[in-house]
This record gives sequence, C-alpha cells and structure tokens, in this order.
Amino acid sequence: MAKGALSRVLRGKGLFCAVLCFGWQAAQATPCPTVVPGLISPGQLVMATNPTLPPLQYVTVDGRIAGMRMELGDELARRLCLKPVFLSTSFAQLTLGLLEKRWDVINTGMFYTSQRAKLMEMIPYEIQAISVSLNNDTTLRPARLEDLSGTSVGVEMGGIEERHAREADQALRASNRPGLEIKTFQNVGIAFAALRAKQITAVLSIDAVAQRNAHQGGVRPVLAGLYPTAVALALRDPALAQQLASVLEGMRQDGTLARLMAPYGVAPFPGHITVSKPHFSDNTR
Repeated sequence: MAKGALSRVLRGKGLFCAVLCFGWQAAQATPCPTVVPGLISPGQLVMATNPTLPPLQYVTVDGRIAGMRMELGDELARRLCLKPVFLSTSFAQLTLGLLEKRWDVINTGMFYTSQRAKLMEMIPYEIQAISVSLNNDTTLRPARLEDLSGTSVGVEMGGIEERHAREADQALRASNRPGLEIKTFQNVGIAFAALRAKQITAVLSIDAVAQRNAHQGGVRPVLAGLYPTAVALALRDPALAQQLASVLEGMRQDGTLARLMAPYGVAPFPGHITVSKPHFSDNTR
C-alpha cells in the first residue's frame, strides 16, 4: 500500500475510534437535574462521616477521607452534577449536625432503625452483617454469640453491635448462665487494639471491618454474617432525599452499585431503593 494511502487509512481509523469513544462517553453521561433541592450550599453535596471503619470509611496517612462510602458519595454527586464535600465528625454529632443543617447527608454506614427514621429521611442502600473476632491465639471456638458466655466483648458505643451484644447478654442471664461483660469504646479501632492487647476476649464489628483487621494480623473473625441489617443514607430534606433515592435506584439498575461494593465484600440492598419510613423492617434476617 502506498504511503499516502496508508496515512489516509490510519487517519480514517483514528476518526472512527474517536467517534466511537465520543459516543460511549455520551452514552455514559448522566443528564444534570435542572434543580437539586434542599442543599445547604449551592452546587455542593455536603456529606458527613465518622471515618473510623476502614476500608469503608477512614482517614489516609495524608489526611484524606477515603473508602467505599466516599466512592459512593463521589458517584452520587457526579450524577447530580454537584461537587462532593466530605466532613469528618464523631458518630454522636452526626444526627445533631444534620438537623442543624451543617451537612446535607449522613454517609457513614448508619444502620436503619425505626427510631432514626422518625427523625430523618433514610434511604437503605446496603446490607451489612456482624462478625465476632477473637485474638489469634485463643482456644475458644464459639458457634454462636451466646457461646461467649462469661467473657468480655468489645463494641463501638451506641452502635447496632452493642444492641445485639446486650440482647445476647440479657438472654444468657435469663437462662441462668453467665452473661457478657460488654466493654464500649469510642470507635471500633480502639476495640480491636484492646483485643490485640488481650484486654478483652472478642470484638463485634461489621464483616468488612473484621476482614480488614484480620488482614492486618493478630485477630480473626470466627463468626460472620450475623444479624444482616439495612444500612442507610440519612437526610433532613425530603425532596433531596427523594432525588438521592432515585439516583441510587439508577445505580442499582445499571449495576454501578454492585460494582462499587464488590471489592469490599458488601452487598447492595435487595429490591427497589426508596426513602423508607418508620414502618420499614429494621432487620432483613
């Protein structure tokens, strides 16, 4: 083939590839909504998190807030054509800050409860379950949480793990068996530090956090998949909540939600994603 002809063919192929690329990008583009209601700061989606649950939400060595839920927040903001803004705060401040309009969304893996749904607009989008982790050199082999009768158990203060630990403790004592010595910690990272130091016997945490700590060494989950429960975004503004629920449902339908969660061992909420009210079931078990 002559050099000039070859050049024309290559230019033609390049143009063809560019057209295909442009078409793919156009197909992937999400139309911006004309109005995003209820924002505390125009053009921004301000999300608060308690970044103490690696790999789902944590602070990197250079001070960035990272993790699966930040990736989720980035995608939500992108589809709404907003700038994502992440704020770090304690778990205890999340609800109060939302009601005081300091942020638009609580994006911290908050478990759905009917009590919380009376205060906030909640959008279940994820299923999380609980693991029981022990020190690597323990001889205990529990088949269920109640088999830890008479031992000390660490939990994050105020979390659903504490709720289930206290339920198990009450059941044990009602059957005239030694209960659980429940130790509450400001965050689950401190609880795992206590477990590695052998100051407690076990830690209850969500499955993904238990796996992350096992990879770091010294501890291992011996029970997993306990008490599967819906995890939700929480918002103050009903109109903004409806819009975010629609975006999440679109992500579920096009497979984005499952692809985003898969590397972290997290499951999307089954079925249609919508804003849920207090009558919604707290647990999916």
